Amino acid sequence: MVNNILKIVFFVIACILGYLLYNSIAGEIRYRAEVDAVEAQVIEKLEKIREAELAFKDVRGEFTGDFDTLIHFINNGKMQITVEYGDKDDSTSVYRQEIIEVGIRDSLFKNFNVDSIAFVPPADTAKFELLASEVIQGNVKVPVFQVRDPYPFDRQRANDNHPKKALQVGSISEASYSGNWK
Repeated sequence: MVNNILKIVFFVIACILGYLLYNSIAGEIRYRAEVDAVEAQVIEKLEKIREAELAFKDVRGEFTGDFDTLIHFINNGKMQITVEYGDKDDSTSVYRQEIIEVGIRDSLFKNFNVDSIAFVPPADTAKFELLASEVIQGNVKVPVFQVRDPYPFDRQRANDNHPKKALQVGSISEASYSGNWK
């Protein structure tokens, strides 16, 4: 009788421990999937900010460190693009170039809510940190910018000592416009 009771107690304890082990592993898998989804949204927005900053630099010759200026530029700014007709290497065709002016919003930001570009997804409550400056590289002044997620969703990225740093694009200390997620 005591033997059967012990078997039942050990069976219940084994089931509880099995459930706790499964739940801890499954919870981490769910968390990683959620982190990947949120970081994909953040990366998409950082890439859009980089596009806007590069267009701003092409038109104005420098980057901006202010989101209001960047949003105004996207909504109202224009840029020149060169359209080529024909093949310049083919002597039998007529080749010509035409420079046309297009709106920044219409060409680069179709189907994108420009007014929310400054806010970190998914909640869109915190703002990205946007910095712009110039660095000397090879005796030449080079404009630079940096956009950083101030509150990373991933707990590891929030730790300054961890190798995975908070998501950012550009660098304020060197002429690099790439993201740190690559």
